[in-house]
Amino acid sequence: MSVNPDSNAAKKRDNGTMSTQPRSAVFQAAGESEELTLIALKKAANLLREHPATVIEIVVSGSAVHGLIDGHATAVAAAILLGDHPSTTVVACRNALHTHDIDESALADTFSVVPAAVARIVERQWDGWALVVV
Repeated sequence: MSVNPDSNAAKKRDNGTMSTQPRSAVFQAAGESEELTLIALKKAANLLREHPATVIEIVVSGSAVHGLIDGHATAVAAAILLGDHPSTTVVACRNALHTHDIDESALADTFSVVPAAVARIVERQWDGWALVVV
């Protein structure tokens, strides 16, 4: 059986290519699990290993905002992971915070707030950001 050396070279190029071009991705972490932020951060780390120049924003909404409260195990772990990835930020949905009776001042300092998760995600997509749904 003969092997086409050109096809093997193409596979090696495809599997070993890392992007160094600046790109952006917005992660949607919406749901019931307070650990969604950590799941999104792990996926972000995987993306950054392959495409280290990527700017990432994780938008947290739904009950998942509970994990962003200062002192929560998710918030503590997220702060550590964010320290390793300075091009990654996490924002909380103000609408979700209000729905779950969480005051913005209760969030860990690591996180910021946007008015509406859906609006932020759409705005990012309009600006050409890739969408990753967690």
